[in-house]
Amino acid sequence: RGPLKCPQVAEGEREILDGPNGPILVTKVAGSCYAVDATCPHLSLPMNRGEISADDKPTLTCSFHNSCFELRTGKCTKWVTGALGSENDVIAGIMGSVGSGKKDIAAYTVVEGEDGSLTVTSEVPESSKVAF
Repeated sequence: RGPLKCPQVAEGEREILDGPNGPILVTKVAGSCYAVDATCPHLSLPMNRGEISADDKPTLTCSFHNSCFELRTGKCTKWVTGALGSENDVIAGIMGSVGSGKKDIAAYTVVEGEDGSLTVTSEVPESSKVAF
């Protein structure tokens, strides 16, 4: 499947695209556009409405069990720490024992056209490639 077209995304807003492997969340944080898988790998629950942080490394948080993923790379930075936004070791222990183990999500390259439209490709973003 080829590149996906996306309408303009305002700062702090999001669009959900129908990607080849499920929904893709596209957002703009601090002037940069990001696109990542919108399904949490833990229990395959949607992250369409997950909190988006605007830290140095913007993240998407799964609103079900608090797992966090860097928007730039898809790297998992926090895995199953509670439920519904609350940090709770007991719930984290129970929920962490079901579903998949800690996994990253896919990040995609977003190219902004002169007209403000966005194109999302399956290429790995330049910013997440490891230099040797």
